[in-house]
Amino acid sequence: MKYTSRGLRRRGDSDKWHVTLSHRDPLTGELVPSYHTVSARTEKQARKRRDELIIELERRGSAVSSRMTLAEYLEKFIQMKSDSGTLERSTVDHYRKHAKVVCRYIGGYKLADVSIAVVSGWMSQMVQEGYAPRSVGKPFGLLKLALKHAVAMDLIAKNPCEFCKPPKIKRKKLNVLDKKERTRLLQLARDGEPEPLALAIELALTTGMRRGEICGLRWSDLGDCEITVNRAISLDQGTPYVKEPKTEGSHRTIPLTSRLYAVLRAIEKDERYVAAELGVKFGDPFILGTPDPDSRPFHPTRLTREFQAFCKMHGFQMTFHDLRHTFATMMIANGTDVRTVASYLGHSNVAMTLNTYAEVDPDAKRAALSKIDESFDVDLMGAFVDPEPPALTLEFTTEQLRAMLAEAERREAADA
Repeated sequence: MKYTSRGLRRRGDSDKWHVTLSHRDPLTGELVPSYHTVSARTEKQARKRRDELIIELERRGSAVSSRMTLAEYLEKFIQMKSDSGTLERSTVDHYRKHAKVVCRYIGGYKLADVSIAVVSGWMSQMVQEGYAPRSVGKPFGLLKLALKHAVAMDLIAKNPCEFCKPPKIKRKKLNVLDKKERTRLLQLARDGEPEPLALAIELALTTGMRRGEICGLRWSDLGDCEITVNRAISLDQGTPYVKEPKTEGSHRTIPLTSRLYAVLRAIEKDERYVAAELGVKFGDPFILGTPDPDSRPFHPTRLTREFQAFCKMHGFQMTFHDLRHTFATMMIANGTDVRTVASYLGHSNVAMTLNTYAEVDPDAKRAALSKIDESFDVDLMGAFVDPEPPALTLEFTTEQLRAMLAEAERREAADA
């Protein structure tokens, strides 16, 4: 951060001198003036003090003398990220929500005054107010990222978040349906087809696709008993938009059950027939969306709300994303290798699948036990039985046998 002198004048007859400096805001590029006071008896000494001040400010960062608050900085930081085009619109939306949490507690602090004590105190207050660790950790993550950029741009000398630790997030046990319940759920969904909610449930339960990916499916994605994930529907301040799948691995082709494939083809055929009868171009509409040429996707939030109502009606305690967890756990329990499960889910690497689904349901553990038994040529499942003692092979002469027999007869006579 470079400073430029814009003025130096004495304050009356005192030894105080007014110093006017300016620097460019690294976030906006605007020229920012700053005003300081130095003590000196002569103008030469005042110039020396001014130059020393510039060196100190450049060493410590402009925020030391800036009036910019943390709230103002976060707003500029997020806008800069948005303008750069390096983030998804949905991610920027999440950043703004997290920034509101931070600003509600410490947004009024000057950027230079945000210290370790300030950050730690904010998080402690949220915990005392009953917020979950995740609700504290995500805003903290944004603040840490933003202040890291501030350090890189010489706005502050150090990042206080580097010396703070957010509350530990406890890993939640996956909420998955057992075989009986997922069968009941699938049957209820099939009874409701071709409604979008019913189709979405069967797609999630038999392919493991994410909510946004299901809403983003078009008829051109339907192949020969398979479907390809080419896009997803995400939200920007509540407004849906089409985006690329989450990761490079999320671009994938997933096999469909023969029954679901037949249902989808039948629905497509009906929609094409209706479009022809109305004299409307069919185009390539969204599978769950409107069938017109300017097809609108099924809103992800609407899908969530309808699924919540469906679960409440039929006694299920789960979210729509739990269908994805149920699919993955079901596949692992049935003996599918982890690499195949990862390809279904669109995970970028197998480690992600292992970290998420390391704990599977009891059926998988019991199935694994049979695999252990198959790895040996002995029965590992049978109960332990004491082995029979080996038969003794003894050799005696005729004279020795007669002597032993005579001795036995003598003992019997004596006992009688």
